[in-house]
Amino acid sequence: MNYATFWQRFAAMWIDVIVILPFVFFLTWLHSVFNAAALLVPMATASCVYSIYCHGRFGQTVGKHVMGIRVVRMDGERIGWREALLRSSVDVAFTTVDLIASYVIFAALTDAELNSAAGSGWMQRRSIIKSHMPIWCTWTSAVGQAWYLSEVIVMLFNKKRRAFHDFIAGTVVKTEKKTTVTLTQSD
Repeated sequence: MNYATFWQRFAAMWIDVIVILPFVFFLTWLHSVFNAAALLVPMATASCVYSIYCHGRFGQTVGKHVMGIRVVRMDGERIGWREALLRSSVDVAFTTVDLIASYVIFAALTDAELNSAAGSGWMQRRSIIKSHMPIWCTWTSAVGQAWYLSEVIVMLFNKKRRAFHDFIAGTVVKTEKKTTVTLTQSD
């Protein structure tokens, strides 16, 4: 089994970001127009749902498909919904914490602050939101950054290029076999 390289996985991740970005921009626009806290859930969960669905259904996201790599079990068999969910379980946990923080922030905002944030530029809106951010968000943010850094470090320093989420789910990312056609010239 040939294992996907760091650069294949890195490129696949950025392709996936490009794929999901229009949806996130649309939801962000809706949120700014309607200022509805209910839109926070689809905004926050979009990438988790995308990853879990694509991995569970196809064994790969659009980015992995483009890069010719696929997630499989350690025995080389196709992954299922269980593995897809386990691979994304830590991301789901961080997303849940971020959602809780967002609702705490929106609950703390007064109507005047909410209205001024809705009509202001993104820098001013960010400043208003940050002023109401609970102190524990700093810690969860640091833990999240440490998690993602450790994912890269672990992936770079093992033969099978498995990240922590691969160990959690019992998966590995492999390159797909490409069929080659040999043309022969006949006299």
